[in-house]
Amino acid sequence: MKTTLVSQRRFIVSSAVALCVMAGAAAFGQSKENTLRIGVYDSRAVAVAYGNSAEFRKSLDAVTADHKKAKDAKDDKRVKEIETQMKAKQRRAHEQGFSTGSVADIVAKIKDSLPGVAKKAGVDVIVSKWEVNYQSPGIKVVDVTDDLVSLFHVSAKGLEWAKGIKAQPPVPIEQITDDMD
Repeated sequence: MKTTLVSQRRFIVSSAVALCVMAGAAAFGQSKENTLRIGVYDSRAVAVAYGNSAEFRKSLDAVTADHKKAKDAKDDKRVKEIETQMKAKQRRAHEQGFSTGSVADIVAKIKDSLPGVAKKAGVDVIVSKWEVNYQSPGIKVVDVTDDLVSLFHVSAKGLEWAKGIKAQPPVPIEQITDDMD
């Protein structure tokens, strides 16, 4: 009877150890499969691509037409209003295209395409590379800049500029001025 009790205890202890080992192995294997994959992009390249897109030109043409209409009507107040807005937009474009200014307004224009980009790249999240303040060693980072840039259907020259900006360090946002070109 005593040997049976000892055998049962050994069996229970062995089973418990085996379960712990298997649970640990399963958890380890699962964590490998569940590695968080983050898609990052250079926001400057996205801004440059958008700035060279037909959609941007169309919006610029509309503002130019409004400006001309206000000038022709000698509506100085409206002319000044439009010029002030355009100056602010130009500064923002410089912050986006040369520095690390947010391109959330631009990315919003392609938001319906983001799930496809994420699926193609196998990523769970897409963020500007300038907004990643920390990442643990277990995170897999995938550059999706070119995939986002391609959504704007820009010319070969625009693609060249978008690619070129990625090779340069960003200008500190404090150094962006209204007269940059």
